[in-house]
Amino acid sequence: NWESKPDNLRALAAQFDLGLESFVFLDDNPLECAAVRAGCPEVIALQLPQEHERIPAFLDGLWIFDRASATREDRERNQWYQANSEREELRTAAPTLRDFLDGLQLHIEVTEATDDQFERVAQLTMRTNQFNLTSIRRTETEIRDLLKSGAKCLITSVCDRFGDYGLVGVILCTTSADRCTVDTMLLSCRALGKGVEHRMIAELAGRALRERKSLIELPYRRTARNEPAREFLSRLGSAPNDSDFALELPATVLASLRYDPEGEARREHSEKSGTAKSSATSRSGFARANFSAAMQQLGDEFQTIESIVAAMESSRLRAQPANDQSASEVMEDASALERSLAAIWKKALGRTRIGSTENFFDAGGTSLKAVVVVAMIRRELKMNVSIITLFECPTIKLLAAKLGGSASNADDASAASPSAESRGRQRRNKLIKRRVA
Repeated sequence: NWESKPDNLRALAAQFDLGLESFVFLDDNPLECAAVRAGCPEVIALQLPQEHERIPAFLDGLWIFDRASATREDRERNQWYQANSEREELRTAAPTLRDFLDGLQLHIEVTEATDDQFERVAQLTMRTNQFNLTSIRRTETEIRDLLKSGAKCLITSVCDRFGDYGLVGVILCTTSADRCTVDTMLLSCRALGKGVEHRMIAELAGRALRERKSLIELPYRRTARNEPAREFLSRLGSAPNDSDFALELPATVLASLRYDPEGEARREHSEKSGTAKSSATSRSGFARANFSAAMQQLGDEFQTIESIVAAMESSRLRAQPANDQSASEVMEDASALERSLAAIWKKALGRTRIGSTENFFDAGGTSLKAVVVVAMIRRELKMNVSIITLFECPTIKLLAAKLGGSASNADDASAASPSAESRGRQRRNKLIKRRVA
């Protein structure tokens, strides 16, 4: 159509029940990219290379498209979007919200999580922002460890006559003498507005009563994006607007909790506070705009490991302040070997300048960086050197003399006397221990 790109993106977000931060906008027109960055700063807007042959490498370099693994819900996401278009048609045609929900023929099932569902549970803790009481992010391993310590994990699956939503809700909780305390309660945005959260709480309370627990504790930690979770809790009990809190509610009351579509419809038409919302969006949008610029540079300039490493080294060298005395020492009379060693030390230490008599370890060298220096000397200068040599000769001048052969005569002389060799080993070992410590 002829609508602007920002308007179309907002329409797509509404159609798919997604936040604008879920979208990546790609275009080879710089004006269109600028319009999207200004009109929808939450969207990652990227300008494709003008040369078509460069586009695959550009897309390959964008880390935002990388996924470690895919769950069943990920694989079926496209089908869900198609079915959701039919749901929206039903919602538009339905006279009331209750008629819409009745027409959906919604089926909600709350069960304990099984071993093969923990990957999806972890994914939801990482991705769910709007309806997430505490926004605690956990890996699959962390969730398994939590359950081993006595916690329970309830999962919620939803389907309707148009299709399967998949696993969309999670409650992680612990129990004590008189209560059930919720650690995590979240619901994917695809299932919001249909009463699923009410069923989750009612099921949790019912299970608590069967275990003779009289209270349900619901903590809330405020983030920039979980206002829907706070609004839900505020309808269950008195909740402050601007701070973290925890509700303690009777399990008997929550076990009978039911969704009220008419009340929800009235709330949708009530006035909403626009000030806090707009400032939060502005902050979020500013951060996302910066992220777009970073992703653009990543696709344009950093398409290989070598280019990324070179940029990191360059940045580190720029950030390194010059030292007064030793680092500013100019190696005018240095030999070719000393200059080569100085270049290697600069790379390893992240320094822009290095003095020929500056001690490697006093200049920021560590045992690990010493290994790097030794490897670079062997690779670039084709010289056989050991870590021990670097500990014995911790300045460029001493090391160059050692590698150049001036120190080898002394070694030959000391080799004639076993006692001298023994004393040398002892001194060397003490030096190494001191440096490593």
